[in-house]
Amino acid sequence: LRGLPLVQAPTTLLAMTDSSIGGKVAINHISGKNLIGAFYQPRMVLADVQTLATLPPRDLTSGWAEVIKHGMIMDPGLLESLERDAEKVLALEPEATTEVLMRSAALKGKVVSGDEKESGLRLILNYGHTIAHALEAATDYGQLLHGEAVSIGMMGAAWISQEVAGLSDEAVERQRRLLEFFHLPISMSEIDIERVLGAMALDKKVKGKVIRWVLLEDLSNPVVRDD
Repeated sequence: LRGLPLVQAPTTLLAMTDSSIGGKVAINHISGKNLIGAFYQPRMVLADVQTLATLPPRDLTSGWAEVIKHGMIMDPGLLESLERDAEKVLALEPEATTEVLMRSAALKGKVVSGDEKESGLRLILNYGHTIAHALEAATDYGQLLHGEAVSIGMMGAAWISQEVAGLSDEAVERQRRLLEFFHLPISMSEIDIERVLGAMALDKKVKGKVIRWVLLEDLSNPVVRDD
């Protein structure tokens, strides 16, 4: 890679499928997640699937949350691939794993190419993240990996979607089954709810002191609601 100083070479599943794509670079603040940052695009992202075999199991598991999220908000076919090839993907069989990760990365790339700085379409990538970021901040970024928080947040967003946006019971259950099959948490106990609510009030999607929630009316049909 000599001579290409702006290459990102991610070695985690979360980075390969999500965070390395889109140019968003940020650090966490005690008050909230990703509150200080910038946009800086790499010339190239190089993802070597073989490096995933070197990860601790928890770090590997965490990354599947963003892959499932991409399927829920944009691509039911990706969900079908995850359901059909789950055992192969969990075992990191090269062909099945590469196909899923390529598809997930392409979805992220398509969105951020059309909306680099999150002025519109890119908001849909925050499905599950309003709760997730608040959970991370409320636990001082020390208890949950990002994907674990996103998984819990996705279940919260799905239940809210069910109540106010008409998401079907079947879709909610499908998401729950996938998250659990990939060994991701869907709930959390023993947490200070007031700290969570306080962190949510600082969410970057808050506008006029009202949280804009990314919800689902149906699979691959996200909607932003502030009511």
